[in-house]
Amino acid sequence: MRRLHSIRTRRVLPLLAAAAVVFGCSSDSVTGPTTRDNAALILHFDSLGNSTSGDRPAVYFEIAQALALGAPVGTGTVTVNGVTTRVHVVAQAVVGISGGAALDSEYIVAAWHGDGADTAVVFFQSGGTVSALSALGATSSEDFGGTASVVPGALGASCASFTAPGDIDVPTSIQCNLQPSVDSFSIVLGSGDGPTVTLPQQKVSGIRVEIESPPPPC
Repeated sequence: MRRLHSIRTRRVLPLLAAAAVVFGCSSDSVTGPTTRDNAALILHFDSLGNSTSGDRPAVYFEIAQALALGAPVGTGTVTVNGVTTRVHVVAQAVVGISGGAALDSEYIVAAWHGDGADTAVVFFQSGGTVSALSALGATSSEDFGGTASVVPGALGASCASFTAPGDIDVPTSIQCNLQPSVDSFSIVLGSGDGPTVTLPQQKVSGIRVEIESPPPPC
């Protein structure tokens, strides 16, 4: 799977008090998808990414990128080995455009519980390839070979983007619109030896972002 963008760890930011306020309430308290906390959440996940190692930084930076592009935060559920947990959810479809034509695309849906430090997963679908980045408890991993179904809905209003620290790789968008979808993902972590993580079929409020992509090599 060719990733449309890459994330790198560069520096550590302090965890802001504002982020603690964001997580003061449970996921169940959110009444609908909203971007009202995106600015604080971006700084929170940037701080988590810069203070961790292994595959964890990539998990947190992917979430921060989606938030910076304007993905609203909704609620949903994930299951880990059949145990269901309420989570915050963001999603984005990134489409590479060259000469007015779509060359490639990648869809992600990210979910986290609480402040995300111990329970966070990002599912990816690109072409026929499904993968995931996860941070569960003390472990983190990058895994391939899952299954997914993504059924996009109609495009909505334009996205409202947010400023992100310089170490968050946020592509410049040609166009960005809100777009819900009905999603389901499932993958076995630990190269097939770990827990099964599933996003049961549910409606997800996300965004569709078009970015300029270089033409393919001749």
